[in-house]
Amino acid sequence: MFYNQITRTVCATLTLAGLSFGDMVIPSGTKIACRLEQTISSATADEGQQVQLAVTENVKVNEQVVIPQGSACVGTVVLATAKRSMGRSGKLDFSIDKVRMGDGDYIPLRYTMQKKSGESKGLSTGVMTAGAAVLFWPAAPFFLIRKGKDININKGIVLEVFTDAEHVLKSGKPAAIPNVPSAAEISSVTITADIPDAEVEVDGGFIGNTPSTARLSPGTHKITVKSGVHTWSRDLSVQPGATVNVKAMLKK
Repeated sequence: MFYNQITRTVCATLTLAGLSFGDMVIPSGTKIACRLEQTISSATADEGQQVQLAVTENVKVNEQVVIPQGSACVGTVVLATAKRSMGRSGKLDFSIDKVRMGDGDYIPLRYTMQKKSGESKGLSTGVMTAGAAVLFWPAAPFFLIRKGKDININKGIVLEVFTDAEHVLKSGKPAAIPNVPSAAEISSVTITADIPDAEVEVDGGFIGNTPSTARLSPGTHKITVKSGVHTWSRDLSVQPGATVNVKAMLKK
């Protein structure tokens, strides 16, 4: 009888709060790792342009998946200026605004676990400007400050973000886990050339100078190597978990 009374009290409290026994609460400040799914260039990007990212691993609360691996994160280009005369480099930055929950709803994001005093949700701050934690660079990050060049932020960069509001995940809408490449399926592709220090691009994004190694998902990728007037380009079909060596012959 005493147990039944407690149960009724808890049920009444949950009902008033709009919750049920099966509902999961995703706390504000929940950590998420998200990967950039496109290369962004200061030469072609427009401020206000949408940026696509994806969650890299399942996010769990009480051992239940609340944000599945592969869930969409949405960002916005907040700064885009192409390279200019007098050796002035381009400028580029983007924000990460929201993530899709397992029930299909979106929740806003921020770059720190604790919300800073006076921080406004309406202000979209670029990840580079805000100093967001970079967990993985697909290539050496020095390309961000190449003098007199356009800036490319490469597909594959992984950043750490946090939910900016509490969210109730309804039990009637289970998380749907998309089909995304696992870590074991990512391949290592090393690019060399017959001319030292040639520039390497993968899918239109600069990743470094030869020799360079890129971590690529399965599928077809365009490899371009440039040095002065010489250009070499090939479409490379990458198999899951492969280790590939590519040599560009620029002098032909």
